[in-house]
Amino acid sequence: MRLQFTLCRLLWGLFVNAILAVSILVTAGLLGGSLARRLRLPSVTGNIIAGIVIGPYFTHLLTYEIVYHTLEPISAIALSLIAVSIASHLKVRRIAPQAFSLLTIALVQALLALLAVFFFCNLWLDNWIVSLLLATVAASTAPAATLSVIRETEADGPLVKTLLSVVALDNVLAIIIFVLVSVLIGSHLGGRAGWSGPALKAGQVLGIALFLGLAGGTLMVILAKQLKEKAHFVSLMLMVVCFTTGISLWAKISPLLPNMILGFVITNFSSANRQIMTSIEDLEPFLYVCFFTLAGTHLDLSLLPSLGAVGSIYILARYGGKLLGAGLSAWLTRAPQPVAGLLGFCLIPQAGVAIGLVVAIQENPLFTPYESTVTAIILASIVVSELAGPVLVKNVLRRAGEIGKAGHLLFGIVGRDAVALDLRAPDKWELLKKMVDFAVSVYKLPDAVREPLLCSVIEREHSLSTGLGKGVAIPHGTLAADLLPRSRGIMGVMAVLKDGVDFNSLDGKKAQVVILMVIPELRFEDHLKTLAAVSRVFSRKEMVERIVAAVSAHDVYHLIFAEEHDEFDYAPPATD
Repeated sequence: MRLQFTLCRLLWGLFVNAILAVSILVTAGLLGGSLARRLRLPSVTGNIIAGIVIGPYFTHLLTYEIVYHTLEPISAIALSLIAVSIASHLKVRRIAPQAFSLLTIALVQALLALLAVFFFCNLWLDNWIVSLLLATVAASTAPAATLSVIRETEADGPLVKTLLSVVALDNVLAIIIFVLVSVLIGSHLGGRAGWSGPALKAGQVLGIALFLGLAGGTLMVILAKQLKEKAHFVSLMLMVVCFTTGISLWAKISPLLPNMILGFVITNFSSANRQIMTSIEDLEPFLYVCFFTLAGTHLDLSLLPSLGAVGSIYILARYGGKLLGAGLSAWLTRAPQPVAGLLGFCLIPQAGVAIGLVVAIQENPLFTPYESTVTAIILASIVVSELAGPVLVKNVLRRAGEIGKAGHLLFGIVGRDAVALDLRAPDKWELLKKMVDFAVSVYKLPDAVREPLLCSVIEREHSLSTGLGKGVAIPHGTLAADLLPRSRGIMGVMAVLKDGVDFNSLDGKKAQVVILMVIPELRFEDHLKTLAAVSRVFSRKEMVERIVAAVSAHDVYHLIFAEEHDEFDYAPPATD
């Protein structure tokens, strides 16, 4: 009886620990992120610090067993979804004109970091195996930290566009290099002569990763054609990512590369790629909090004193290689000035991929004599880079003037809170009056603007109908420059009408999606560009049906942003 009671208590304790662990993890992460934002630091920095505090190396709220075993699936799935998201920025038709520049930057900065770490560490340690293992890990960058800072700051511009593509390529290269180097060192330590065996093993690992990514991507492409609702895309994405990640872990390969291939396939071959890639938008805050807080629990601050000379050499050599490689290659390929001068500073963060590579070293019995040295140096370096890296990335983006320019507005004019699903009107004239009132309220315009704006909108509608057809209308009015601040651009509001309103469109269909634009008189050229963008997005006949079927303004935003994301994607800028 006593044995049964003890066993039941142990099992209950394990169950409660697992559930409470997630609660503690999320609570600490949210508090840490909130405090960091108040201090004008990236949320990720607060998440990591919170993780350090609750982890097994500080307060022991989360034990070693929980951190490294119970919660490990959360970290694996989150990193896999981040890998898919990063790879989604490698759209062939967009990066093709700059493919040479991007590949050159990614390859040069990764190789220079590798060579610098190998040369200086070997000079100090006189151990080429340890130095080469350190060098291969040094080539990687932290995609999660970089992407998190970019999304939090809503940054966009030449630097961000190039950075996302380079980070994706950089980590693909780092994993491939690690596989090749591991096989080379393993062959040397195992006393095997020749290259056929190591080459075959490396080919097998890369082949499995390629097969899993292609299989998962093909499955997504086929099944996505049958889906329409946002929730279904979320479920499908999680299902395929979990499958790809689970098989990768079973095959003892990093799930990062298969999931990057998965994201690449979806982005380039699925007609629903925009809906798929934006479907996990609601999950991302939870995933990022869990991932970075959990990453913080892995960090042991007591390792910092053990860095010593070789650890300092590793950090300085890696940073120097990244900075020099990115700057030199960007200059040689004639990248825009913000890229050439600042890109290298954004490649400092190092965590998820590096930790995965360290685990791979630990699990290889041939590397046992070198594992403790490599692990201590890499993990201590990660503590430094994860605490300082996100802050540095945010400051660099601010210096480049790219913060807050992500274009997270519908067509660049309709704000997140400027979508109405509850407007009702018997005809278009009453609807226009209500939409003018809505625009004045949303954008906090002076009351003096209301009457001249309504008169301009009605006068324009009397002269020629603004119904585009296919269920869309774009009424607009012009305001004199003295009625608005000079900084004001075009402002827009959207009304979604299930029953529709007659706008005398050429095709005779009632307008169910009405976008009212308020145009400062000096911004008419921007108005023409906006009209062209709206026409492109609504060229797909099912768009109006999906928007009208949406149950909330958030869902409408999701659908439109998914379409807009394809037009205004984080694509590399053209070189001069």
